[in-house]
Amino acid sequence: MLNLKSNVVSRFAAEADAMRVSRDLLDQELERIDKLPKLGLLWVEYSAYCLGVNIAPRKRSSEYCRLTRIAVLIVNLSIIYSLVAFIKENYMISFEAYVEAVLLTFQLSVGVVKMFHFQSKVESCSQLVFSTESGEVLKSLGLFDLEMPRKKELLRSLSLILINNWMIIDKQVMFFFKIVCMPVLYYTMRPYFQYIYDCYIVKDTCEMTLTYPAIVPFVQLGKYEFPSYVIRFFLLQSGPIWCFFAVFGFNSLFVVLTRYESGLIKVLRFLVQNSTSDFLVPQDQRVKYLQCCVKLFARISRHHYQIENLFKYIILVQCSVSSILICMLLYKISTVLEVGWVWMGMIMVYFVTIALEISLYNLSAQKVETQSELLFYDWYNCDWYNESKEFKFMIKLMLLFSRRTLNLSVGGFSNLSHKFLVQVFRLSANFFLLLRNMNNK
Repeated sequence: MLNLKSNVVSRFAAEADAMRVSRDLLDQELERIDKLPKLGLLWVEYSAYCLGVNIAPRKRSSEYCRLTRIAVLIVNLSIIYSLVAFIKENYMISFEAYVEAVLLTFQLSVGVVKMFHFQSKVESCSQLVFSTESGEVLKSLGLFDLEMPRKKELLRSLSLILINNWMIIDKQVMFFFKIVCMPVLYYTMRPYFQYIYDCYIVKDTCEMTLTYPAIVPFVQLGKYEFPSYVIRFFLLQSGPIWCFFAVFGFNSLFVVLTRYESGLIKVLRFLVQNSTSDFLVPQDQRVKYLQCCVKLFARISRHHYQIENLFKYIILVQCSVSSILICMLLYKISTVLEVGWVWMGMIMVYFVTIALEISLYNLSAQKVETQSELLFYDWYNCDWYNESKEFKFMIKLMLLFSRRTLNLSVGGFSNLSHKFLVQVFRLSANFFLLLRNMNNK
């Protein structure tokens, strides 16, 4: 009797050790992926942190974030006021005279709105970033607690999907980083090149011009100006940098979160495709295996709706402003063509940046939608008809729930997709034609 009890205890202890080892395998792999360098996400975190929004509190302190936000707000409002003053001063001359100031005003204003929006939802934002980087969605699924003969092969396949997905995220984010840097470098370096051209080539005047058209208010006290010209110059110099942090940081955050979500759906698709595989899943474990897949689907859905709630309304603002900016850039391009091709490169870089900014939202959301649609067919295409009644019942439920694809809405009015991107460009073109006709009259 004692031997029987000891055998039972030993068997349960062995099973518990096996389950712990299995869980450790998955947790160790996710921890290893978490520690891998993610250059794209790192730049996103730094960009948001420079605006006083700490989306990664586990890595850095939020002690000075409030002071940073106040300083950023004062500087941005000062630059916006200077641009608006220039627009008022040249309002009656022509639209070409102040179109650049209007573009920068919109860009800085949207940056301020984004800063306040993400700060108001910083807890949700930091939770999503932590969940994305650490792989919380995949933890404690119970998948590797099952008695499967080839757990290491399954773990290797899942790890490969996640690592490749992070590599794609880094490439896309860093590509956008390089594109956004172009107009920033242009605006910050233009006064210096203009000075060299005027002073040493044309030899006309040797005065340092401002970074872009703006009227910064100052007080004349005898021979002195307050703030001085140097302070006004560097105040305007900082404008493109703040635009960079807002444009790159928060837009790339959307790319990171949605691309990671599409990677999670790929993981789920792989699991569903192999749910009836004799190589990976034994016959007696398939119901429990499919239950883990259903649990993962529920977690991905919850993760998706958290992303949608975070970006739903700010995307509406971004799309509206981007339509106006594209319209104005098209108008600027039409006027530059009449002046010459010298400035065409700069205008085209700015145009590509704005177009890519709005395209990233739609392309990333379309990727999630496409993977969601493919998941529906994967549920149906597995060999469910040869399985038990419980297995078939879960497949029917998942076909019902997966019929509704995972879309990301634009303020509840439409969904981000390729079709919506075309509509935005078409709307911008129509506004451009209307603006040109009004100006000709």
